[in-house]
Amino acid sequence: MYKDLWRQRPLLTLPQILILLLVGAALFVAVDLNRRAQAGQLVGVGEGDLQVEVDAESTRQVELQVTLAYVQSEDYVAAYARDEAGYLLPGEKRVVPLVIEATPQPTAVPTATPDPIQNAHPWQAWWHLLTDTAPPTP
Repeated sequence: MYKDLWRQRPLLTLPQILILLLVGAALFVAVDLNRRAQAGQLVGVGEGDLQVEVDAESTRQVELQVTLAYVQSEDYVAAYARDEAGYLLPGEKRVVPLVIEATPQPTAVPTATPDPIQNAHPWQAWWHLLTDTAPPTP
C-alpha cells in the first residue's frame, strides 16, 4: 500500500518545472532591467544644478583673473601708495579735510499759551449759549 502512494503522480512534472524556471528567470531579468532603467534616469538629475555651479565658478575665475591683473599693474601700485601708504609724487600736496564738530545748541522750547478751558466754568458756556454774549467776569 505504501508503495502505491510513493508511486503516485509527482507533484510537478518536468514541463511544469521548466516553465517555473523560465518564469523565474524572466522575472529576474525584468527586475534587473527596471533597476538599470531607474539608475539611468538618475544619472542626469543633477546636471542642470551642476552646470549652474560651473558657470558661476567660471565667472568667478574671470573676475579673479581681472583682479590679479589689476593688482599687478602700475595703476594699483600708484593708488595704493597714495591712498593707503600716504606717498606723494613730486610736486603734489596732501590735502587733509578737517572735521569740525560743533556742539548742537538745544532747541528752544516755546512757552505754552494758557489753556482757556482751565479757567472756564460750565455756567459760562451756558450763558454764552443762552444769551449769545460774553459772560460777565466774576
